[in-house]
Amino acid sequence: MLFMTQFDIIPGKADEMIYKMRNPKVPENVVIKYKMQLFGKPDFIIIYEAPDEQTALNFILQFTDCATPRTSLANPL
Repeated sequence: MLFMTQFDIIPGKADEMIYKMRNPKVPENVVIKYKMQLFGKPDFIIIYEAPDEQTALNFILQFTDCATPRTSLANPL
């Protein structure tokens, strides 16, 4: 399954989020396709494959202390 998560940084947590995006803890069954910092909102996006929603959630939880995530299931055309 392909997922896209958008992040809005919590004020004062930008440096921590940048570090986490550069050095994420990636489970063996998650494959990151793209990690991008954006100008404007959202602040970051990450596109990744995970076998199911629970695995995607567990992966994204590592970022929630410094950003607010919004995750969508992506469907390639």
